[in-house]
Amino acid sequence: MSDHDLVIRGGRVIGADGEPTADVAVDGELIAAVAPGLRGRREIDADGLYVIPGAVDGHVHMRTDRPLHVYDDTFETGGTAAAFGGVTTIIDQAQVEPGMPLMEGFRKRRAEADGHCPIDYGLHLNLREPSLARVDEIPAVMAEGVPTVKMFMTYETYQLPDDIIFRAMQRVAENNGMAVVHAENGAIVAELSRELEQLGRTDPRWYPSISPPVMEGEAAHRALALARLAGCRLLLFHLTTTDSLAELRRARDAGQDAFGEALLHHLLLGDELYLDPELAPQFMGTPPLRPREHRDALWRALADGTLDVVSTDHGPRRRVADESGRLRHQSGTSGVEVRLALMHDRGVLNGRIDLQRWVDVCCSAPARLHGLPQKGRLEAGRDADIVLFDPAATQRLSAAVLHSDIDHSTYDGQDVRGWPVVTISRGQVIADRGQWLGEPGRGRFLRRSIDED
Repeated sequence: MSDHDLVIRGGRVIGADGEPTADVAVDGELIAAVAPGLRGRREIDADGLYVIPGAVDGHVHMRTDRPLHVYDDTFETGGTAAAFGGVTTIIDQAQVEPGMPLMEGFRKRRAEADGHCPIDYGLHLNLREPSLARVDEIPAVMAEGVPTVKMFMTYETYQLPDDIIFRAMQRVAENNGMAVVHAENGAIVAELSRELEQLGRTDPRWYPSISPPVMEGEAAHRALALARLAGCRLLLFHLTTTDSLAELRRARDAGQDAFGEALLHHLLLGDELYLDPELAPQFMGTPPLRPREHRDALWRALADGTLDVVSTDHGPRRRVADESGRLRHQSGTSGVEVRLALMHDRGVLNGRIDLQRWVDVCCSAPARLHGLPQKGRLEAGRDADIVLFDPAATQRLSAAVLHSDIDHSTYDGQDVRGWPVVTISRGQVIADRGQWLGEPGRGRFLRRSIDED
């Protein structure tokens, strides 16, 4: 038998089936075998390292030419940062502007990524117009490999009424897709925001009060009820409270096809940061950071399977100078490069989740949930997206060592133990111990299908 193109030798292969010491062989873009004693024309020694599937971040925002709220990582810089962090697939969003046909918005977003993104990517379709005519355009975009349709229940220029959400969910269900919902009560968020302004409570310390936990629970309940009526799969993005977790558990216990996501910053950072006027603006999106009782509940929900995936909502923005010339933070967090390492340090090393669950919530479950059958597992025939992770490596996080095109990190100054040292995308080593070996635009648009295993 001839040697394989590439063999990763002697690493600890982490996956849902255990932690065997084995070799991983690659031929072309695919995994050829996972077994002891394999030989390759090129070999990488992984002794002392974890060998895991490339991570999948199902919730990111790279730069777009939309007029407002522009993020500062492009598909090239954000994709490069992702790869250094062990992420080989991202799912961004086609946030179609009101007045634009959905297909035109989808194609526009693809044009912004194709030829620029260095790792594979998919897209969610964001429905923003409360229009039945737009709802009827959903199936055509889904047929282009976009089985997930995102809808907002808050934000003035994004929020959809319940009847439109319900009809959109019906179209998604008819086409074997999944609704993805930002579940908050937009009317209450707006009313409480007005109240704070009238009271002169404009300091960031008051900010979390515009989104009370009970109202996140109410919105989650409403989204779940609409999805149940429509017969639609549902993923609730960025759950943050015991209230919304209870609603998700209740629905799943009743047999509903519903799933939950946690964001990295909601797991790791608390509402005490709103007392810091310098750092607070980064976190003035919703849902806000929460007190410890809710963060602890998120970790328990990850461990027991109530929550399915951890994402980042990566959409950082550079600091801007105020009238005095001092640099000030803007709303938006980074995370795509540090999720894998921070989840290892804060999750595995702190005893909150085990190694298999770490790989599942960062790699395997996002691939499974978002319809990426070639990703997320180290098995023969799947894409050779592979990460070598050094559990003993240490790193202090800062903009100086990370690769996003911003002047800070959301996790500046934090120390982590465990770091991805080699990232392989479809058989090509694209990041190797701090050296970038990939090319802009080598990433492919992934046509996804929720029905595939």
